[in-house]
Amino acid sequence: MTMWQAKPGSLLAGAVIAALALSGCAPEDAATSPEEEQSSPETASPQTSDAETDQTPHQESDDAQETSSQPEESEEPEYAVEDEFWRANTLPDPVAETLVEAPSRREEGELASAKMQVLSLDSDEEFTRLVLAWLEPEDGPRLAPEAIRAAGATLDPDKPWVRLVDRENGELIEPLRAEDRFPDLEAEPDVEDVSDDPAAANTRGFCICSSATSGDLQSGSSTYLMFIDFPTPESENVDVLAGQWAEPLTDVALSTDEPFELPDDGLSEFAGSNTELPDVYGAGALYERRVPLSARSQSLTGVTTVVDRETQEVSLPADVLFEFGEDSLSSEAESIIADAAEKLNAEATGQTVVVEGHTDNVDGHDINQPLSENRAEVVADEIEPLLDEGITLETVGHSFNQPLVPNEDADGNDLPENRELNRRVSFRYEVVDEDSGTEIDLGYEEIEELDEAEEMEAAEGAAASYVLQSAEEDQSDLEVRFDLLGSERDGDTVTMRFAVADPSGEGFSPDAFGYSRDHAYHFGTNPYFTASHPTAGEITIVDEEAEQQHFPVTAGTLNCLCTEVAAAGAGLGAEPSPMYAEFQLPQNLSSSLTLRIADSNELTLPDSFADELADAEG
Repeated sequence: MTMWQAKPGSLLAGAVIAALALSGCAPEDAATSPEEEQSSPETASPQTSDAETDQTPHQESDDAQETSSQPEESEEPEYAVEDEFWRANTLPDPVAETLVEAPSRREEGELASAKMQVLSLDSDEEFTRLVLAWLEPEDGPRLAPEAIRAAGATLDPDKPWVRLVDRENGELIEPLRAEDRFPDLEAEPDVEDVSDDPAAANTRGFCICSSATSGDLQSGSSTYLMFIDFPTPESENVDVLAGQWAEPLTDVALSTDEPFELPDDGLSEFAGSNTELPDVYGAGALYERRVPLSARSQSLTGVTTVVDRETQEVSLPADVLFEFGEDSLSSEAESIIADAAEKLNAEATGQTVVVEGHTDNVDGHDINQPLSENRAEVVADEIEPLLDEGITLETVGHSFNQPLVPNEDADGNDLPENRELNRRVSFRYEVVDEDSGTEIDLGYEEIEELDEAEEMEAAEGAAASYVLQSAEEDQSDLEVRFDLLGSERDGDTVTMRFAVADPSGEGFSPDAFGYSRDHAYHFGTNPYFTASHPTAGEITIVDEEAEQQHFPVTAGTLNCLCTEVAAAGAGLGAEPSPMYAEFQLPQNLSSSLTLRIADSNELTLPDSFADELADAEG
């Protein structure tokens, strides 16, 4: 069973600024160089007026994409307005496009905008090159290409952060990368697969790509272009995930041996040091990384299940089975393992079940590798006599190479609760069509109830709006408006769309979420950037009847099909900042659903949302 269906291109009417917008954390959050000051991330476009910017994101239909062609030869080359955005008319028609919008910091109550176009996604069979055009609006504040740079100290601050999502094959594909920020783009690719190296996930920069810095381009004179090289996807269509806060551009078709050619008219250009396209796809590349998409759920008593392609991993916390750092079973372990045996007998008949040991990253592999192996073997020895005859066991230890969640945030600070989740012993076997319902009693109490978010009058474009109070330990006393914009279900894939804003509807505070690590945070501790910045990574859906908590889809520990960092960064203002999260939800989901926002607030989903999510045919 393949669970990663392609998402539909249609959008809910209420998801006004969230659906299919593509961008990263607010570009104003990035450090600004002297050159960038000349052309700041958000400035007025060459001809501005009081005309209102269209706030409805748009993705070209398949019919429109099929009409893509080179400009007619009779056209005079010029940089001109086309569909309300400036564009060189000598560029080829886009394969796909989307409107990009984020709250403006400089013009209160306004949206800064741009249009992102995929001009080419072409493969030479081994490697694939993506070429993007970034178009300025005719009117209103502009959003600069810095918007799709990634946040975080471990990333190249000048490069775009763009990933491909191969849903058919169930994986996320990161850009090809070099050893440092300055790859030799004349060198032949010599690529090593580092997909299983957790250290590679923490140094996501150094892509084989051009810059996402507009400082050395003259605004209003040429179309800004970017290229990014990837290992070639196995599927013919992929999603393009640009930046860190908005939904991917879906179902973009790959071509083969149809390379993009830059018009020789000066009306389009690549910025930064890599101003020319390398002749060879992947030139200078040394590493590639593909990460399986995975869906995590957790029983309200603490048993975690992760579905990864064709297998599922049912995990027991190591802290209830062993003393810290030890490999002898605790007194509570016997009954827990007996429950686990019942579950395997109900769901893994006739299979080989792999018992896997996992640790956190305290101490090195020399300690954690044998510890993880010994723990897996001890659990296997205990459970084997309790299993039905048709089930066989294998054991493996992973040390800290396969964490469920990041052990540290983007700044290298420890995340103790995450470390606890990563210390586990897992049973891996084929995905079951329906959970057996067999419970494993860990002796934990059910998850703590949170403060109920206060419902308020629905904001414009929202189905419902709420006021989130600061968490109990949070000293900021910040109130946040949380909008439910819409939801969409396609098979097992569910997309939820939200937005955050200032409940007062006034002004813009650039550092509203910029408080210190000593506080609790409305949206939990953000592992993708500064800890306090809002993220949808810890927004979860709780099925009260099934007693299951569902987390957003991830790919490894540092890729989420969700808003990793809010569009406005640490800022909060009158204009809503869009967020989204994608979930894999079972066909038998109940209609009694609670939305938990990290460990701060919860709300009962309105009937219209709950009914739609429970409708597996929707």
